Formats: sequence, structure tokens, C-alpha cells
Amino acid sequence: MHDLMELVRFCVPRTSAMARYVHLVVLGAVHGNEPCGAEAIARMIADIRSQKITLTCGTVTFVPIANPRAYAQGVRFIDRNLNRHLYPKAALQDYEDGLDAPLCALLDEADYLLDIHSYQSQGGAFCFLGTSSTEEIAFARALNVPTYIYGWAEAFSRDASEEQKQASLGTTDRVRANKRGACAVTLECGHHNNPDNADIAYDAMLRAMHHVGMVDIMPYDPVGYATQKCIQMHSVYYKEREGALVQPWQHGDRVALGQVIACYADGTEIRAPKDGVLVLPKTTTDHALGSEWFYFGEEVAFPKI
Repeated sequence: MHDLMELVRFCVPRTSAMARYVHLVVLGAVHGNEPCGAEAIARMIADIRSQKITLTCGTVTFVPIANPRAYAQGVRFIDRNLNRHLYPKAALQDYEDGLDAPLCALLDEADYLLDIHSYQSQGGAFCFLGTSSTEEIAFARALNVPTYIYGWAEAFSRDASEEQKQASLGTTDRVRANKRGACAVTLECGHHNNPDNADIAYDAMLRAMHHVGMVDIMPYDPVGYATQKCIQMHSVYYKEREGALVQPWQHGDRVALGQVIACYADGTEIRAPKDGVLVLPKTTTDHALGSEWFYFGEEVAFPKI
């Protein structure tokens, strides 16, 4: 596999009869060890080309494999996380630096972004959403996953250094910052190896296209709004020195005020600041020092804008 990021674009010519015309961007394999997005996007491209699915309005751009070399090697990234420190670089130092400019240029065109991922710990599908607009919340909830997490930027601003804040900039931040009113959602489809994660991604893509008026076809199951949960991010915890989680936590595990979550080698304990929920705990023992270790949140009502 070569190192060039490939994209596939489908465009329905705009006419005066179209009341709404938007550009949806769908990303897969921003992290090379997360194949579900690439698999689902390949299936969607084939279904559109075969006219199993017909676009009626707008433009959709698919990037099945956003990080080609990492995908070819089956690793998360080559030199740095492509979904962090994302902006065009004047001087290219890392492999991912060379992907920043074309990826940012595409994201700057987007009215909507669906960025498809999976994760390392056990747990179900969920979305990271922003609270910038009622439309972004509606777009996210239309994807029909059971759990939604918001407050990422606010949690980083409280807990991160200036360097860490800059490093945290990713795909959704780029879309929201560069186009007024643009909507961006990160979809996490469950564990990397879950057999249904590509099906979850495909279903979400179809629902996204239906929500923005691109297709008439709708998945069979209606959106389960009544059972959807919302978690507000509260804190970001970095692995500052050698240590370990006290048990193999799963994403979504509930913890009580004062419960020990992790312990450093010197005996220092990290305890839950309140009753809450663990978000994306990194359970591998070789997790890099100085990087994000786990996040902490609490279940709340969906934000009203």
C-alpha cells in the first residue's frame, strides 16, 4: 500500500429545486489499527456505485484510510497520533505531518463530519459530540448509538497544559473551528476486534446521509431516543509516571466517589473525584508516559442549546 491518502467523492449536481445541499465527509482509519471504518466505507462506496444506494442531493466524500502507512502496518500511528496536533505544518518532521495539510483542506470543506473509530478497551458503541449547536446534537443522535459523550474540549481546558491543549486538536476541532455552523461527530464502534463494528459504522453512515437529506433509504430500526444516555466529560488523566490501572477497566464502567482507579509505582493512588463513569481507559501496560490514560465523566441529561 502506498502512502497517499485516497478519497472517493460522489456529487449530485445542485439544482434550484434543492432546498438543502451539504457536503458530508466520512473518515476511516485515522488510526491504522482501527479497520472497521475502512471496511464499512468500502462497502458503502460499492453500494453507491452499484446503485443499491442512490444519492438524491449533496456531496459526500469518503476517505476509507486516512493514515495509509499505519493501516498497512496495523499500528495506531507511525510517528504521532494523526488525531492530535492536527494542523498544516510548515516543516514536516513526522510521517503524519505530511497527512495534515490534505486532511485539513478536506475538513475545511465539510458541513458535516463523521469520523469512524474503534477502541482498545472493552465496551459498546458511542459518539463524541460537541454542544456547539442543536443541529450537531441532532446529527449525532440520529446515528442511533446508545451513549453520547460531550465536553471533551472543556475537560482538556481544565486539566491540560498549553502544550497538551495544542496537541489535543483533532478532526472534529478542525471542522468546527473552520466553518461556522459545521457539525462534527466521532463515532466509536466498540472494541477493535468486535465482529459487528463495521456493521455499526455502515448503519451510522446510512443514517448520517439520511439525516442530512442525501438519501431516501432509511435503516429498518428507528432511532431509540428514549434509551440514549449522555455523559459529560469531567476530567482527563495523564499517565505521569510508571503505574497501572488497579483492574482491567472497561469503557463505561461506573465508579463511586473515592474508589481507586489507578496506582503509581510509588504508591500514589488516583481516586474517583465523584460518582461517575470511566471513558476509554487505556489498559495496556506499555501505555506511553505523558499521554492520556483515561477520562472521567458523569451521566447527565442531554444539553439544551
